[in-house]
Amino acid sequence: MHGKHFFENFWNSEQKNELFVCMPFNNSFDDKFKKIDNVAKKLGFDKATRTKEGWMANDIVHEILDGIGNSKTLLFDVSNIPETSRVNENVLYELGIADAIREPEDFLLIREKSDIKLPFDVSHIRYNEYEGDLQESWLKEKLEEVLKGQNWFKSRRIEAAAKSIDSAGFDLILKLYPTNLVNEDHFNDLSIGDNPIAKLAILRLIDLGIIWFATENLGEGKYGYAYHWTPFGREVIKYLNIKKIKT
Repeated sequence: MHGKHFFENFWNSEQKNELFVCMPFNNSFDDKFKKIDNVAKKLGFDKATRTKEGWMANDIVHEILDGIGNSKTLLFDVSNIPETSRVNENVLYELGIADAIREPEDFLLIREKSDIKLPFDVSHIRYNEYEGDLQESWLKEKLEEVLKGQNWFKSRRIEAAAKSIDSAGFDLILKLYPTNLVNEDHFNDLSIGDNPIAKLAILRLIDLGIIWFATENLGEGKYGYAYHWTPFGREVIKYLNIKKIKT
């Protein structure tokens, strides 16, 4: 799948609480990945994920693009492959995609110390060098620094969605977005009445990933439904600096 097509159509309105790791398929990196996964879980991630060989070719590309676009944090291992003494080309390609669509604060580069320099096109990206075996304590410190600097609502994706909201959508958010999402994270058509402009605004907000539509089978041929605010939508609203809406 082409990267542009994926990110235009298949990015999610909710980030996965995962650390996506871009490293060579080479088995010599397996033990290092286990350490990364251990650290990720200690820091509150559900897990670290890594795409490996064994998938169908298109599935590998899909998994990689999904990981880059929809994981909370990215880690790139730009260490040299032992047998070749050079950086893996696939990792550099994935780094290029991430550099284009994610914020600099969203990813961490690590590299085992080497006299061989990184290619010029990626040498400007800050990386963290370690010597010998990767130490979990060292990695934990570096990842903690990344997590402190991450703010999803400052991302280009959030900004683009916020700037795509029209006046009807903004008015709808002002009317319906609750101050306490623990108790009021959804609404239905009863909240907006028969206002045709508001109903069109809902469709637009769904397209932008700010709300999503959910149904529930109540039995006996009856169904309930509601519109829910997505985590992505909440970040868009945070970007808009809407702090207190509903009294």
